[in-house]
Amino acid sequence: MTEATEPVELWRHPSPETTQMWFFKERVEKKYGVVLKDYRDLYNWSIENIADFWRETCLFTGVHAKKAGTSVDASFDQILDQDAPMFPRPDFFPGTELNFAQNLLYPRHPQSKEGVQDQDIAIIAATETSRSEVTWAELRKRVGECYNALQHQGVKPLDRVAGFVGNHTNAIVAMLAATALGAIWTAVSPDTGVGAVLDRLVQIEPVVLFADNASLYNGKVHETSAKIREIVASLPKLQALVVFEEVSAVKMQENLAGLKPPTGASYTYRESPKSENPIAQNKFTLFPPSHPAYILYSSGTTGKPKCIVHSAAGTLIQHKKEHILHCDIRPGDRLFYFTTTTWMMWHWLISALASGATLILYDGSPFVPHGPLTMPKLIDELHITQFGTSAKYLSVLEQKSCFPKTQTLTLSS
Repeated sequence: MTEATEPVELWRHPSPETTQMWFFKERVEKKYGVVLKDYRDLYNWSIENIADFWRETCLFTGVHAKKAGTSVDASFDQILDQDAPMFPRPDFFPGTELNFAQNLLYPRHPQSKEGVQDQDIAIIAATETSRSEVTWAELRKRVGECYNALQHQGVKPLDRVAGFVGNHTNAIVAMLAATALGAIWTAVSPDTGVGAVLDRLVQIEPVVLFADNASLYNGKVHETSAKIREIVASLPKLQALVVFEEVSAVKMQENLAGLKPPTGASYTYRESPKSENPIAQNKFTLFPPSHPAYILYSSGTTGKPKCIVHSAAGTLIQHKKEHILHCDIRPGDRLFYFTTTTWMMWHWLISALASGATLILYDGSPFVPHGPLTMPKLIDELHITQFGTSAKYLSVLEQKSCFPKTQTLTLSS
C-alpha cells in the first residue's frame, strides 16, 4: 500500500493582512468578540453561525437591496432561522428585495466608496482578430436600450429570454436587460448542435431569442442561419428573434424573413425598437431574493438535460463572496475566464461586474492566432490580473511543452 505523502506548498500569500479576506476576518472578530487565528477558524465560524456569516457577507461586499416595499437599504437583520434545515430549501432574506442587474451595473465594493467612474472600462471584448472596449456609461446606455426593446416586445417578469450567442458584449447586454425586467436568462453557445439546443430550449419556452448571425473560430466564419431556422421552428411560444450581427461579413437582412418565428417577428438588433434612455440607479424594479435569474442545465449524460434554476440573490451573493473574499477582486482588476456562454463559469465571470472589475471576454479558438501562446499573449497584452480556464486547456499546453514564463513573456501579476 502506497503511503500518503505531504502535499507540496505551491504558493503562500506574501502579505495576507492586505487581502479582503483578512479585512472581513477583522470585521467579524470586532463585531462578534471572537478570535479567529486563521482561515480554518473563519471557516468554522461561518458554518456554525450561518445567519451571521451571510449577513456580514452581504454588508461587507456591498449588496444593493431594500427592505420590501420601501426605499430603505436592507440591513439583512433577517437571513434565515439558524436552525432551519437545508431541505426543503428555507427562505433566505425574508422582507428584502433587490434587482440582479442593478447590482452588476452599479457596483459596490468595500475598497471603493465612490464606485466605478462612467469613463472607466467595464468590458474588453476580444476575438481572434479584434479588440473593443465598452465603458460603464456605454454599458448602462446599451442595457437601457435593450431593456426598452424587451419591454416594447411585451416581455414580463418570469418570461424566459434565451441566447444562442457567443461570449461578446451584446450577450451581456441582453442578459442584463432581461434580468433587469425580472425575466429569466438562459444561453447556449452557437457551436452547439441543433438537437442539443432544442433539448434545452423546448423545455423552457422562451418568448425572445437572441442569436448571432455567425461566429469566427479557428480562422473560419461559421454562419448560423440554418441552425436558427430549425431552432425557431421548434419554439411555438417564441414572439421575437433578434439577430446580433457579430460577423459583419455575413449579411442577414435578406434571410430574416425565412427565420421569422411562426407567430412572431424577426429583426436585427440594430433595427429593434428601442430608445436610448439608460436605467437610472434608483429606477430598477425590485424582486424577492428567490426570484429566478438564470436557467442552466445538467450535462445530459443521463437523458435530456435537466433545468437548474438559480435565484437572483443566491447567485449574486455567492459570486460576490467568491470574487471579493476568495479572489480578492477589486475595482479596476481585469478578470478573464476562458468560457462559452453555455458553461456556468460564464455566469461567474459576468458577476464580477458587481465588484467593479473589468471583464475580458474572448470569443474564438484559444490557439489562434499565436498557437499555444495565444492566451498567454492576451493576458500580457490586456494586463489581465486574474485568469481562469479549464484543466483540459492546461493539459493541452503541457502536451505542447508550452511554458509561457520561459518563452519571453512577462505575464501580468
